[in-house]
Amino acid sequence: MLLTLNISNFAVFEKQTIEFDSGFNVFTGETGSGKSVLIEALSLILGERASKDLIRKGKNSALLEAIFDVSGNSDFSIFLQNNNIEINSEDYLIISRELYENGKSISKINGRTVPLGIIKEAGSYLIDIYGQFGHESLFKKENHIILLDSLIQKDLTPVLGEYYTLYVEYNSITKEIESLQGKLSNKDLKIEQLQFEINEIDEAGLNEFEEEELLKQIKKLSNIQEIQNSLIEINGILSDNNLNSVYNLLNKIKGYDDSLAGFLSKLDILLEELQYFNYDLRDYSEKLDFDGEKLDVIEKRMSFINRLKRKYGFSIEKIMEYKESADKELDILLKAESNLNLMIKEKVNLNKKLEELSHIISAKRKNAAKVLESKLLSELDDLNMKNIEFKVLINKKANYSYDGTDDVEFLISTNIGSDLNSVQKVVSGGEASRIMLAFKKIVSDIESTQTMVFDEIDTGISGKTAQMAGIKMSYISANHQIICVTHSPQIASISKNHFLIEKKVIDNNTCSTVNKLDEENKIYEIARLLSGMKITEKSLSNAKDLIDSSRAITI
Repeated sequence: MLLTLNISNFAVFEKQTIEFDSGFNVFTGETGSGKSVLIEALSLILGERASKDLIRKGKNSALLEAIFDVSGNSDFSIFLQNNNIEINSEDYLIISRELYENGKSISKINGRTVPLGIIKEAGSYLIDIYGQFGHESLFKKENHIILLDSLIQKDLTPVLGEYYTLYVEYNSITKEIESLQGKLSNKDLKIEQLQFEINEIDEAGLNEFEEEELLKQIKKLSNIQEIQNSLIEINGILSDNNLNSVYNLLNKIKGYDDSLAGFLSKLDILLEELQYFNYDLRDYSEKLDFDGEKLDVIEKRMSFINRLKRKYGFSIEKIMEYKESADKELDILLKAESNLNLMIKEKVNLNKKLEELSHIISAKRKNAAKVLESKLLSELDDLNMKNIEFKVLINKKANYSYDGTDDVEFLISTNIGSDLNSVQKVVSGGEASRIMLAFKKIVSDIESTQTMVFDEIDTGISGKTAQMAGIKMSYISANHQIICVTHSPQIASISKNHFLIEKKVIDNNTCSTVNKLDEENKIYEIARLLSGMKITEKSLSNAKDLIDSSRAITI
């Protein structure tokens, strides 16, 4: 059960604490007062994605905090244990979300930071929110199977989980079989081609740096003449050097300064080294010889490598990668038939298991459908939908799907003599709201969620029908905490706890407040809902009568 909701710097709320009670809690207020913001705050507490735009203008962050009493919620206790979240039996559960200007948020459970996914999963055990446009889910056929399954969720989840695991495996092996069968078409031709390609690459004897070395040799052999001519020119330049003249001049003046003798010694060494260098350069030049045959062999090798590159990859590395891939594919093809037979046998076994589980799932749904058909008519009769026919049509799909082989559709007839037709083609928005409320009433007898939130469930209904909707929620509140946002005086009059949301402007600062109403103020608020802004003695009397009559009906 939700005990407390603390809101700070969130949209129209500056700082607000709401203390909830068990039973039927109602929130009313003028349009734009902040009722939808309250539901938004609860949604974020339950792990929905947050927007930084919800942070109050001029503030750096917003904080939402909810305190729950989870005693007696055994399913949730198991969830906490599985996620290593400790809570003493005498403690309350506290979930918080802090939103920041950069769009990020921090989620905590009892002060421990947890991923948003954990918050979302925790929320599914704590609060069920039926949104303002929740009835529209009825207009989408794909939601009908989800609604039906929610009636038998505990019983269905284990077998549906087992089925889904097999379904994923079945799909995977089906794709593998199709891929292998595709490879087996023209198998012998493919094997022959792969063997040829592998042999061609193997026989090429490629190595990673060969291409670089071949290019160097081609460059040298193609430019032998230029190398020789340049070396002859260098040799001539060195032979005609003027260092001997330098030597003679130093030798002439060495007697004038002892330091000059040192320079003369160094020059002796240079002259000797230069002479050796000239000899080596001449020897190298004389040994250079243009080998046309060698160049032709190298160019042919490069041409061969380039052909392999065009065929298998743009580098030797890519050629070798292709060869490795071809080796694997060849191995698969050589073993393909035996592997295919094993896969087909495995698929047959999976198909058998899936068929068995899909029958079990379908049987559970058909039993649930009978219960729903019977109970929904009774609930709708109370909500002033008379002479209704309702049927859950379950047909078998041609193929397996992630949730079984059942195609589920809700059919309804709202008038005597009319044929059954798809719900989305027949019912109005108001009728859809009543159908969903009736459905929630049925689910509430089964569901373990302790708190149920209804955001403007009164859409499209009024008067006696709205009063009956309130009575339904009051009935649900005997075992579940109900939080209802409404514009209906009939629904509000039945509530156990009535909260008023008001928007005020103080010093050019707009903010909303939530206050729990006492008996006198509740009458005043019901009168406003009945007659608008002008409250009269008559409207106050009507409000009191409505509250008294609602209490008499629900007692």
